[in-house]
Amino acid sequence: MPEINCTQVVASISALEDAAGGAMAPGTTLCLADGQYSNLDIDIGGAGTPEQPITVAAQNPGQVTIGGEVKVEMGGSYVVLQGFIFKDGESASSNMIATRLGSGDLCSHCRITENAIIDMDVGRDSNTKWVYDYGEFTRIDHNWFAGKTTRGALLVVDRWIPDGQDPSTAQVDYTKIDHNYFGDRAPTEGKAYADSGDNEYEAVRIGLSTTHEGDSFSVVAHNYFERIDGEAEVISNKATNNSIVHNTVRDSYGSITTRHGGNATIAHNFMFGDGHPFAGGLRLIDGGHRVVNNYIEGARYKNTTHHGGIVLMGADSSPSASGYQQLEDSLISYNTVVDSINSLNVDGGKKSKNPKDLFLVNNLIAQGIGPVLTQMGDGMPSGSEIAGNIIYGQSLADDGSNAVSGMNFVDAKLEKGNDGLWRPSDNSPNLSAVAADMGSFANVDIDMDGQARGSNTIVGADHVASGSATWFPITPDQVGPKSYTPSFSAGFVKRISLENVDFDDGGQAWSFSGSAQVSNDSDKVFSRGASAVVSGAGQLSQSVDLEANTLYTLSAFVKGPGEFGVKLANGDEFMATDDSSDFEFRSVTFNSGNNTSADIIGRMPATLSKQADIENPDFPEGTDDSDITGWETIENVGDDQGSQGLGNVGSSNNSAFGDKGSVQLGYSYPEDENSTPTLYQIIDGVLPNTEYTLSMYLLVKSTSNSTATFGAQNEAGSVTLGEKIADYDQLESSGAPESSEDGYYQASMTFNSGDNTSVRIFAQFNAESIANNPGGTEQMDSDTRKIYELRVDNFELTYEAAPSSDDEASFDGFRLVSHVGGGDS
Repeated sequence: MPEINCTQVVASISALEDAAGGAMAPGTTLCLADGQYSNLDIDIGGAGTPEQPITVAAQNPGQVTIGGEVKVEMGGSYVVLQGFIFKDGESASSNMIATRLGSGDLCSHCRITENAIIDMDVGRDSNTKWVYDYGEFTRIDHNWFAGKTTRGALLVVDRWIPDGQDPSTAQVDYTKIDHNYFGDRAPTEGKAYADSGDNEYEAVRIGLSTTHEGDSFSVVAHNYFERIDGEAEVISNKATNNSIVHNTVRDSYGSITTRHGGNATIAHNFMFGDGHPFAGGLRLIDGGHRVVNNYIEGARYKNTTHHGGIVLMGADSSPSASGYQQLEDSLISYNTVVDSINSLNVDGGKKSKNPKDLFLVNNLIAQGIGPVLTQMGDGMPSGSEIAGNIIYGQSLADDGSNAVSGMNFVDAKLEKGNDGLWRPSDNSPNLSAVAADMGSFANVDIDMDGQARGSNTIVGADHVASGSATWFPITPDQVGPKSYTPSFSAGFVKRISLENVDFDDGGQAWSFSGSAQVSNDSDKVFSRGASAVVSGAGQLSQSVDLEANTLYTLSAFVKGPGEFGVKLANGDEFMATDDSSDFEFRSVTFNSGNNTSADIIGRMPATLSKQADIENPDFPEGTDDSDITGWETIENVGDDQGSQGLGNVGSSNNSAFGDKGSVQLGYSYPEDENSTPTLYQIIDGVLPNTEYTLSMYLLVKSTSNSTATFGAQNEAGSVTLGEKIADYDQLESSGAPESSEDGYYQASMTFNSGDNTSVRIFAQFNAESIANNPGGTEQMDSDTRKIYELRVDNFELTYEAAPSSDDEASFDGFRLVSHVGGGDS
């Protein structure tokens, strides 16, 4: 740290502001005496030199706290701001600390060091930046940044260029951001989790979308990030030739992202999800990058195509300045991804242009959740060298591939070391046997620990070697001011301690009743080989202490129809439920009221919505008209029809969903006036005296006069249990659920099964509506014949019943946080 030798000490803000200015003498060290102050608006500048910098500092770093409105602007050269705590106030302008005095006096070789900015701008709606670097050769080091809630990246390196100027000719930044603490970057509006569309809430942003082609040559190194929850980017790179090296990210929403700009070096970063349900890893865009020796554990952002452990983003066909440039010509090597969702996302975003021409070698992926390789619909990046990678997880790829060249599906059998990192063990297979050479790229001579790899190097970020590590996961006490220890933020999203949330320790800390247990069945497990499973009346629970009158969000990953939530001490319950065939993130938000304790609960709902078995409910395309599998048809009704075959029930290529077909109910007026073409099926195993809901999707292909009557009868068809007319126009105008294909709308009706254990479900063309109002716009064969057609598809018959032993749900990854407002995301 620069030694503070005060040439002048003042004891008030006004005296400090009067003594400072834009033309201070080289060698000046202006100090503010210890104390609590408010409202600072100061310019600092002058022609300092390396030997005689211009410094404004706390007389004793950490002993000067300034609140109220704060604005600091720095210009000139070799200017230092050191030792202040800015706390519980607000920015006096959009930038709290800026390295320029007006647009023409940019700071050169200036330094911002040993300062703390804590819980400033709380409650504001405006866009603010805490540090905005306009200068060149700025060093921002050993600071403590915590508790930013407003929109606007916390720390920005500017790449603004006047209109018409070539970015390659603009001033280069050469900013160095090192040994800083970044914490508690809260989501907007007091939410527990950011929304996917939230933007400009990064911790660090280098550059601008509009000028990303310009060189910055900035370095972000040796920083510690935790609880950075504002958006999906922790560090956002938007300029060329930058280095993001040896940073540690923990318990944060999102990724380190090369959003724009080529030739980035991303190396030796340690990223830990720590159970955060939206934790990410590395997201790569644009070309020429060197991505090596990164360790990523616990990426969890599942319901997105844009995130994962390592994401190779797709590109826009003709990207605008704010679009996605093509990922190409990049080295991605010797990285380790452990216990992650979307471990290697090979075509992030599913955009019009895929990544290409990559050198993807010697990476290691272990304990992958779900498919290791995701977004594989278009295959691996074209023109790429893919070799020497060892990957393993619950399956190889989401396109069902059994083998992918250069990807060896082998369990590396990593074990957790004393430092908490998953490392190769004595049980690991030979991890050097498949290692590929580096082609035209420079060798990666050291591993993530800074240890020499040697000629027998192994795949992944960790090369097993003896000796001390020189690179390692950073902790908060290794960054920030050296002269004092700042306080943490008051915290806007606080994680509440729960035990054994991932069931790694079996059932420890949980109470189980009924059919509830910890399972190691791979079909029922989310991560690391164990999840809790309940069925029937089973339940799991854990007690937790709460603060009264506090807003909380409880979340978990759940598979199946299970519900989870809390039961407060007063008996009130707040539960979330859904049904999915795979593990999905779910959450429930509640206020504790007067309660100071609760039980976290996972169980089956009291009743489940179940589906009766209908054969061929969605009519695969190509079914023969005379044999619609599983269904009976009636085409001739009425004494006067004889054998004419009036009315028509047949298959159609239209479909409500996907590539399947549907059934056509057809009618010609006036020939078929007495015909009611009908489709029906007998459903066995119906529960007596039970309410059922029958639904189908309807499409009209001719005039709006065409309607269908659908419902349920007893097995013989002699007694109607319930029926309803489905009118397409009414369904459309009432906002009924719409299909994903061809413009169908869903019609539903309910009935009671009575004493029946089998029922007949049916749909028939409603001829009466035509006879009463023939109308019609389509004519065939003559001016008097009009054709009427509709389509029916995707029948469902559902009912509510208590869960049985065959109904089960899996739970994993419980997380409880308190937050100040808003709802869950």
